[in-house]
Amino acid sequence: MPNLTKTILLAAASSLSLAIGPVVAFAQTAPAGVATDDNRDSRIQDIVVTAQKRSENVQDVPATVIALNEEALDLRQIDSAADLQGQVPSLVIGSIFGTNLVTLRGISSGLSSGTDDPSVATHIDGAYQPRSRSIDIAMLDLERVEVLAGPQGTLYGRNATGGAINYVLRGPSEKFEGEVSGRVGNYGRYGLSGSVSGPLSDKVGIRVSGLYDNQSKGYTRVLNADSPRDRLDDYRAVGGRVVVDVKPTDTFKLSVEAIGLKSWGSTSYYAFAPSLNAAINAASQPQTYRPWETYTDEDAKLNSKYFQAVATATWDLTDDLSLKSITSYQKYRQYMVIDSDASATAPFRGPTTQRTRSRTLTQEFNLNANLFDDRLKSILGFFYFNDNVDLSTDLTIFASGRNDFHTFQKARSYAVFTDHTFSITDNIRLIAGLRYNHDEKAVNQSFFLTRNNGTVANILPETNAKVSFNSWTPRVGFQIDVTSDIMVYGTYSKGFKSGGFASNVTAVNSYDPETIQGGEIGIKSDLADGRIRVNLAGYYYDYKNLQVTSAALVNNLSVFSVRNAASSRIYGVEAQIQAVLTDNLKLDIAGMAQSAKYKDFSTCNNTAFLGACGSPATTTFVNVKGNWLNRAPNYSVNVGLEYSADIASAGKLTVRGETFFSGRVFYDQFATPLITQKPYDIQNLFVSFTPNSDRFTLKAFVKNIGNTAYHLSGFFQTSAFQQVGNWSPPRTYGADLTVRF
Repeated sequence: MPNLTKTILLAAASSLSLAIGPVVAFAQTAPAGVATDDNRDSRIQDIVVTAQKRSENVQDVPATVIALNEEALDLRQIDSAADLQGQVPSLVIGSIFGTNLVTLRGISSGLSSGTDDPSVATHIDGAYQPRSRSIDIAMLDLERVEVLAGPQGTLYGRNATGGAINYVLRGPSEKFEGEVSGRVGNYGRYGLSGSVSGPLSDKVGIRVSGLYDNQSKGYTRVLNADSPRDRLDDYRAVGGRVVVDVKPTDTFKLSVEAIGLKSWGSTSYYAFAPSLNAAINAASQPQTYRPWETYTDEDAKLNSKYFQAVATATWDLTDDLSLKSITSYQKYRQYMVIDSDASATAPFRGPTTQRTRSRTLTQEFNLNANLFDDRLKSILGFFYFNDNVDLSTDLTIFASGRNDFHTFQKARSYAVFTDHTFSITDNIRLIAGLRYNHDEKAVNQSFFLTRNNGTVANILPETNAKVSFNSWTPRVGFQIDVTSDIMVYGTYSKGFKSGGFASNVTAVNSYDPETIQGGEIGIKSDLADGRIRVNLAGYYYDYKNLQVTSAALVNNLSVFSVRNAASSRIYGVEAQIQAVLTDNLKLDIAGMAQSAKYKDFSTCNNTAFLGACGSPATTTFVNVKGNWLNRAPNYSVNVGLEYSADIASAGKLTVRGETFFSGRVFYDQFATPLITQKPYDIQNLFVSFTPNSDRFTLKAFVKNIGNTAYHLSGFFQTSAFQQVGNWSPPRTYGADLTVRF
C-alpha cells in the first residue's frame, strides 16, 4: 500500500474516531427511555428499502446503502441527480453534453457518446435506465432514493460495477388528497407542480401528477453581442405521470404507470485554456476561460422527450412465496446543438449537432421465497433487455468540411440469477448468490466527409459488426447480529460491464467488457436507544479492462475512441453517522477516503505536444501506472446540522445547514493540470416551515452559498488542441410553497 494512501486512510480513520468518540460517549450517557413511539423525533427514523429486491430495514442490509426518504428529499431540495452528490459517500456526479456522469467508489464511465453503457445501474420503479439523461424524470413525484455502493452483479447484473441507484416514486394514497407547489428562484426560475391521489373504489387507486419548470435565464453569460443567445444553460420542462393500482384480490396487485417529460433549453461548453495550436488560438479569439462566461456564434439547444410505461404485477402465491413481474417500455429523443470551439468566430465553421433516438424494452421476473420457518430467504429471477439506439452527429471543421457520423446499435441481453440468505442461528446468516448474463450487440456505422469544395469522401462506408459476451457474477458473505442493534457483515462479489462499440468514430471501434471483483466488510449500529446511528465500511476491488475514453486526431478531426485499460486497484473506507443530539438538533456526517489508481495502462497522451496521437510516426505510449482514475477523489465529507422547533405553537420550523468537502478530481488519466479540479468545498442552507394544521409548507434555500466554481467535467479537444469541459452551477436560491388539500 503506498505511503500516501496509508496516510490518507489513517487520517480518515483518526478523523472518524474523533467524530465517533463523542457520539459513543453520548450514547453511553443518554437517558434511558428517551426514544418512544410518542416522541419519534428523539430517534432516527427507520427506512424500508428494496435494495435486495425484498422489503427490509436499511440497517438489516449487508451492504452500504444510503436511503433518503421523502422528508429528507423535500427539505434538502433534491430535484436533480446532481443534488445527490454529498449526500452519499463516494458518489460523484458530473455533466457533459447534457449527460449525467455517475461515479461510485471511483468506478465510472468515460465521456458519454450515446451508445455506451453506464457503470452505475439506475432504475426508476424497478425499470432499468440505459440513457443517463433520462434519470432526471425520476424527480417527478419522488418518494425515496436508494444508493447501493460497490459491485451489484448478482442482483442487478450488467453495468452495475460501481453500484446501483433506485428511484422509487409515490403510489396512490389510501384516502383522497392533493397538493400544489409553486417555486421561484434566481436566474428567472419559476415553476408549478401538483398531484391528486386517492381511491377510485375499494380495489382501485390512482395518482395523477404534473409539473412545469422554467429557468428562463441560464447561468452562463454569452459575452459577444451578436450571438443568437445571450445566456446558456436555460431550460423549460413539462411533464406528467399517471399511476393506477388495481388489487382485485388479497393476493394479487397490478400497478400500471406512465411518465412523460419534454424539455427545451441549451447546454454550455467552456474553453478552460487557450489552444496549444497558435493558428487555431488566433482564429478563436476572443475567448474567455472564466467560469459561467463564454463566447458563441451558434444557437445552442438541448431538447429532449422521454416516455416510460411500467407494469408491475405481484402475486402472493402462498404466505411464503411471491412472484413479481416488472415490464417496462421506454422511448427517448434528444436534439443537441453546441458550439464546439466556444468562440464568437468560426474556426469550426458551424455547430456540432447530435440527434439521439432510442427504444428500450425490459422484462424482469422475481420469485421470492421464505422457507424453513423463515430461516432461508431466497430469490430466483430472470431479466431480459432489448435496446435500439440511433445516433447521428454532424460537425464542421475549418480544414476539412462537414463530418457526418451515424451509429445504429442493437443490444440484447438476458440473465438468470438467484440469491439466498440462510440463518444458521438467530444471530448468524450466510449469503450466496450467482448470476449468468448473456449480451449481444450489433452495430451499423458510417462516416461521410463533405469537403468544403462539395466533394464527398466515404471514410467509413456503411459497416456492420457484432459482438457477444457471457459472464458469471457471484456473491457470498455473512451477517452476524452482535446485539439486537449492532450487525457486522462481510461480502465478496463480482461485477460485469458489457463491451460494445464506440460511436462518432472513423473506423469501427469495438471494446471488451470490464470486470471487477472484491470485498466489503462493515458494521451497522444503532446506539443510545435509537438516537445514534454509526455505519462503517471498508472495501477493496481489483478492476480490470476498464473502458477508457480518449481522443485522437484523424483527418483534422477529433474522434473519441474507447480502449480497455489493463487494470486498476481501488480500496477505501466510508462512514455514515447520524445523531439526535437533542430533541431539536440532529447531526449527520457522510465521508470517505479511498485510493483509486491505475495498476497498469499504456496509452498516448494527447496533451504532450501537437499531434501527439495523430499518426503512427508521432504516437508515443506512456504508462500511467500510479495515476488516479477519472472522477475519483481521494476523500469527501458532507456534514449536515438540522434544527427543528415549534414556533409559538404555530407550527414546525426546520433549519438545515450543510457543507461538502471534496478532494482533488482528475478528468483524464494523465493528471493534466488544466482539466484537474483541485480540492473544493461548498455550503448549502435550507429552511422549512409547516403549521400545525399541515395545510401548507413554505421552504427557502440557498445552494453553493460561496458561489464556488468547480469543474464538472473536462477533456482535451484534439481538433482544437484545447482543454474544454463544463463548470458547476453558481449560487442558486429560491423559495417554494406547497398547499395541501
